[in-house]
Amino acid sequence: MRGIVLLIFMSAGFGIYASEESRMDRSFKKEKFTLNRRVQHPAGFNLYALGPVGAVSASFDYFFRPKISLEIGAGLRELPLSGEDIEHGFMLGGRYHFFGNTPLNITPYVGVFSGFEYTGANLRNYNLYVPVGLQRIKRNKLTWSVEVAYQNNIYQPNNHFFGGAKLGFRF
Repeated sequence: MRGIVLLIFMSAGFGIYASEESRMDRSFKKEKFTLNRRVQHPAGFNLYALGPVGAVSASFDYFFRPKISLEIGAGLRELPLSGEDIEHGFMLGGRYHFFGNTPLNITPYVGVFSGFEYTGANLRNYNLYVPVGLQRIKRNKLTWSVEVAYQNNIYQPNNHFFGGAKLGFRF
């Protein structure tokens, strides 16, 4: 009889220990998730040098999931020289961050963007841009990224490799 009572107390103790351990495990996962800066600061404004539009652009991006961000922006296709018309471009696309669910502050990514221009009557697609790069979100909410990209640009038909750099602020 004492053996049965001892067995019941031991199994109850293991059950309490196991539930406490799973509770600790859940709190660790929750803490790890809140340390993720893509979760803490999902939105950001950026300045792009080169990139999907062309010469220079400004953009807004948002992490819908820690691994997936969407971005929209506008800028100049080429820097205007004296007397030339300013050529505007627009971009829309997204990125997949490979380690986005982790609290790592630097993540590699791959993306797909499309560059558009307004022709007076409609929007025309002039650039398909597929970047591969690194993004870092710093503790002070500043962010930077560098990338190399394959592009299919109707204005530069012989140049299929391009790149870009981006500085931004997250909130």
